[in-house]
Amino acid sequence: MKNTLTALLVTILIGFAIPVLGTDDGPVRITVRVFKIPAEQNLRGETPDGRGGKIFLQASGNIISGFPDGTVFMPTDLARNASESTVGRTIGERIAFGWGYLVTGKVQVLELKSIDFTLEKGQPSAEAKFEERLGEGRASNYDVRAELVSTSRGEAVVRLRFDAGWSATGGSLGVGFSESVISVVTAIPESKLLLVGAPGDKAVYFLALCFRSKGTE
Repeated sequence: MKNTLTALLVTILIGFAIPVLGTDDGPVRITVRVFKIPAEQNLRGETPDGRGGKIFLQASGNIISGFPDGTVFMPTDLARNASESTVGRTIGERIAFGWGYLVTGKVQVLELKSIDFTLEKGQPSAEAKFEERLGEGRASNYDVRAELVSTSRGEAVVRLRFDAGWSATGGSLGVGFSESVISVVTAIPESKLLLVGAPGDKAVYFLALCFRSKGTE
């Protein structure tokens, strides 16, 4: 399944050694919406029963191993403020989550955060950290960083990094873990969402990206 998506996914990976280029006058606003697809999903499928019929199966399983290798890019015609369900449906239509002959009937996609960065020549980079509280002293921790490389009519080139991890505290003791899930330079379209996804330790994450130039709402 990993190889079947090659023709559908546009890979726009540019090395992080690229120097910052000049930008057009005025700031640009980058919207980064963070979506989480939990590893455990409800799966269903069917298999021959050996007597000319079929056996229908349902199970709960981890879909991370079935996700395509590396980072995937999906241009869309979705508006910047497309609903959580619309973004989730678009992801589910383009990627078959599951393993073997078992696939998700409807993939569970959760929007964690929407972040607006304002980037310009004098301040080309920005960072936002947030957490998802899980109770009993546990939390999932996230870090989004964006750096403007250049802009042109209809798109902005941005160096982007997304880290995900977890932390747990009990009394005076605390432990935690964090990993880089997405680390790319990519061209972000104006007004339309670009979906960028990659697997993490306990979930698959997608960033829904678009930019607005000066003077647009």
